[in-house]
Amino acid sequence: MPLPGTRVVAYVLLRRAVPELLVFDRVGPAGVGTRGPAGGAGPGEGPERAVLREVAGEVGPVGVTVVRRIAVEDRPHPHPAQPRRTTFFLLRAPDGTPDAG
Repeated sequence: MPLPGTRVVAYVLLRRAVPELLVFDRVGPAGVGTRGPAGGAGPGEGPERAVLREVAGEVGPVGVTVVRRIAVEDRPHPHPAQPRRTTFFLLRAPDGTPDAG
């Protein structure tokens, strides 16, 4: 059996009077819906490093920090049905992080 692909998902908490979750609305052929920063880990890249890179790449260098790992899910990638491991992280953005990029 091949080694699983590694995917990471970030739940970024923004500090506000009422805490907010950083999400994007995706519209178009690549997907429709609301999601947070996510992506794959490169060869030899650990999940924590990958999630920080993904957030910086999708949001910009806002200086988020990893609070904790939330969960790990082993589920085949839908197309093609190859093994995949997804690690979900809770991250915190610093005070003053803008609402939109």
